[in-house]
Amino acid sequence: MRILMTSILCQSGLMTHVNDLAKYLHSQGIFVAIAFKRVDYLDEPAQNSILGELHTMAIPYLLYDSTEELLEFLRAQECNLIHAHSHATFQTATEASLSQGVPLICTLHSVYPWQHLFGATLHVAQRIIAVGPAQAYGARRFSEKISIVQNAIDTRHFVPKTPREKQGDLINILWYGRVDGRLTRGLHTLDRVAPLLPKHIRITGLGTAQYVPINIPLLPWTDHPLPFLQQSQITFAHGRSLREAMSAGSIGMLLGCGYGGMVTERRLTEDNLILDAFPEYRLRRPRVHKLVQDILTIAGLDLEQLRREARSIAERHFDLEDMGAKIGKIYRGVLS
Repeated sequence: MRILMTSILCQSGLMTHVNDLAKYLHSQGIFVAIAFKRVDYLDEPAQNSILGELHTMAIPYLLYDSTEELLEFLRAQECNLIHAHSHATFQTATEASLSQGVPLICTLHSVYPWQHLFGATLHVAQRIIAVGPAQAYGARRFSEKISIVQNAIDTRHFVPKTPREKQGDLINILWYGRVDGRLTRGLHTLDRVAPLLPKHIRITGLGTAQYVPINIPLLPWTDHPLPFLQQSQITFAHGRSLREAMSAGSIGMLLGCGYGGMVTERRLTEDNLILDAFPEYRLRRPRVHKLVQDILTIAGLDLEQLRREARSIAERHFDLEDMGAKIGKIYRGVLS
């Protein structure tokens, strides 16, 4: 099989998902090419940083504007399946699929009213992948086509630092993400928490948010967050960010629009905890007193043991190999 993925160049979980899936397919000997629709979200150095990784792996890519350009690339790479990721590419991917008779799969990464905004693409797509139940709900009219395949990350890249540096009594807490709208509620609450903590507990932010914190220093988004994740004993995040942090050996705290507390094996397997904190999941509103209480409680426990458990959870539940195998099975089903 020869896969053409469509996406956009951006600094978010969407981009890392597409890159990771491309790496997995490449490692399995499956041909993959990527077409990025021009949206001009990134400056040239940021674009080159992303494209440089693909170039190193000899994965063909295209920056395109029109369906005609996408069709030419599709034919040149002799791809027999299109997998559209960003909704900014849904129209051109759908047109290319219909023009060439190449089957289309699309992935729903965000929470949208998909069936109202992109009904034509969902109708044409042979299969629809949703990264969570809230994403799938927005396309529920097409439920017979939908498979939920939750996000995963490269647990061989996001690893704990060994040996860990001695930090004395200092406890580093990280907020990590890229959020706007109601998803900034958690960061806003954590910002109010910071001045109430003992001096040996320090909170830092990493990423981008509409809300600019007052009490927490916010470092800019980076394509290479691993050192920051390795240095934090506790990380507040959701989605891919939370998975990356736990894989790097940081205790995971689910925080976004709502607050889900510490991620544990029991909560994942018995309570079916979803690692997104979108409003649709109706998590409890983050409260200052609750966050302070939880941070102080965890600070009094065996942090190193909890960090090892976080890494172990990531290996069992967030591994890219598992996600890639599920998507590969969907590909084979469509092509058969």
